[in-house]
Amino acid sequence: MTTEEVLIALAIGLVTGFFSGLIGLGGGILLTPMLRLLLGTPQLLALATPLPVLFPTAISGSAAYYKERLADFKLAALMLITALPMTWLGASLTTMIEGRTLMIWTAAFIMLVAGSFIVRAIILKERIDHEHHKADPLIAIIVGVVGGFFAGLLAIGGGIIYIPAILRFFRRPMKVAQATSLAMVTIVAIPGTIKHAMLGHIDWTLALVLACATIPSGYLGARVAVKLRNRTLERIFGILTMAFGIYFLFTEL
Repeated sequence: MTTEEVLIALAIGLVTGFFSGLIGLGGGILLTPMLRLLLGTPQLLALATPLPVLFPTAISGSAAYYKERLADFKLAALMLITALPMTWLGASLTTMIEGRTLMIWTAAFIMLVAGSFIVRAIILKERIDHEHHKADPLIAIIVGVVGGFFAGLLAIGGGIIYIPAILRFFRRPMKVAQATSLAMVTIVAIPGTIKHAMLGHIDWTLALVLACATIPSGYLGARVAVKLRNRTLERIFGILTMAFGIYFLFTEL
């Protein structure tokens, strides 16, 4: 990498790390379009290189949430039972689908989830406290299957799936959903990273540079998030993910 490319990668890492911690995502959906547009990274490398970055970034963000005892580790464990093997399967299937097609699918999925959050923020009132709702193991396993598969296929860590699922199916507050999602991403990123590395889809030098910036900024973003209201975070999540989804689609079309 040239000096200019390193500086651009560090800037990308700082921005994406902060917003990853703020809205509870590992960062894959934010990093990929920025790598494509600002560095011209090839499609499959842009898709998979963020995966090894997700692990330290998610740990950094999780540390801030952990201090507030927000993560629901029991729920995370239930979903991980099926998320881990399905992540490996999803990553294996990337060789059968054109890189540009994967990019467009990712952008469309992000926009769909973001749209549901924007509508939700307009219509719904404050959420019921999460301590009054037990997690249904069957639903948790199904969410793990879907989230894990798409996390591997689209190399996104899965937060974009887990957060809305935790809100809708398990009735947790936004901060708990974000904290639980980040806790899961730290684990789910591992099999996806291994499989994509075996397929030669990861630029390790670029990943290292990105991680140097995302780790501190991810923690900072999470610290800001714990001080905000749940409803404010839901609105931020919807608006930011919609913006990134449109941006993502634009880079490919």
